[in-house]
Amino acid sequence: MQDISLHLLDIIENSVRAQAKNIKIRVIRNVQKNRLRIIVEDDGIGMDSHTLEMAQNPFYTSKQEREKKVGLGIPLFKQNAELSNGCFKMASEPGFGTVLTVDFELDNIDRMPLGNLKDTLLGAIVGHAEVDFSINLNAKERGVEQSFHFDTAAIKEELGDIPLTYPDVIEYIDQSLQEGIQNTNMEEV
Repeated sequence: MQDISLHLLDIIENSVRAQAKNIKIRVIRNVQKNRLRIIVEDDGIGMDSHTLEMAQNPFYTSKQEREKKVGLGIPLFKQNAELSNGCFKMASEPGFGTVLTVDFELDNIDRMPLGNLKDTLLGAIVGHAEVDFSINLNAKERGVEQSFHFDTAAIKEELGDIPLTYPDVIEYIDQSLQEGIQNTNMEEV
């Protein structure tokens, strides 16, 4: 994968396949600590300790429709974090969902770019309108902290019977995400 946002998309798809109804995504950029942290938390079916360990193995997948049993998304995400002097942690429990935390050294030459975060998030929200997404972007630089929060459950409540896939709603979500990314300087990452 060429950038972090594509890894994020893969993790979101894993959460949806795990029957998550709520997915929390946090992107935290802290210049003083020289860290970029991605946290994805879902309320899907979760994994037992054996499955959790196997999920980090590139030769394991839980996808039944594939002929070849290979699942590279999580192992590649872990490898890319470790190559940039970061770390990767996954915690899960059956019936309680999964939490994935990935850290990257912000100025490491081997850190892949964040990529097109807006399109990744927009595609996930519109493509999985049945899931409630809570998105938090936080940036801390030179003592100034900026944050952005976006919650599809609140939007769904406000819209009533109008779906998130309605063109005007998609445009609103697109603009909101773009403003949040700009206000937290995530497009520079």
